[in-house]
Amino acid sequence: MEEIENTLFYRRVKKRDEAAFNTLITAYSKLLWAVASRSGAANGMDLEEVVSDVFLRLWEQPEKFDEKKGSLKTYLCIMTESMTKNKLQQARRRQHETLANIEENTDELVSSELEEKAAWQEIYSLIMTFDEPTRQILLWRIFYELTPHEIAKKSGLPAKEVDNRLYRGRKKLRSLVERNSFFREVENT
Repeated sequence: MEEIENTLFYRRVKKRDEAAFNTLITAYSKLLWAVASRSGAANGMDLEEVVSDVFLRLWEQPEKFDEKKGSLKTYLCIMTESMTKNKLQQARRRQHETLANIEENTDELVSSELEEKAAWQEIYSLIMTFDEPTRQILLWRIFYELTPHEIAKKSGLPAKEVDNRLYRGRKKLRSLVERNSFFREVENT
């Protein structure tokens, strides 16, 4: 195997000589896998990604290696350890952000469920102020989701009367809901 830690080899790396890089990869891959593993990379995919990223960074930025500060082996080991720790921090950050999003979405969901429940309760309370049989017709239609035909059968009223009561009842209900929401807005200002 070719001598790696010498000035001539460093120049070849800085000139992006493919043969020099292949020699480097062959010589140091196992060592960098061990460094990444010791630094916290959890699985083979993470290890492979970190080691590939280290060699890719050296290929893209060979000028960052300064032979006066240390050997290429030391430089690659330090870069591997640093990139592994960065990758772990990014994974933790993503996990934290995901948990924060879940908590936020849960809060929004609970809030919207409470608002929806309050709206249904308000509608129910307003329907209870109606006279019979309109009250029962609206309850069956809105809360039990019966069709007008089913309501006519159940109530014994003609289908036309059920349709008319539904139309007038919904119109009155809409007006009451709008009036209540107007009063709530006025109270909140």
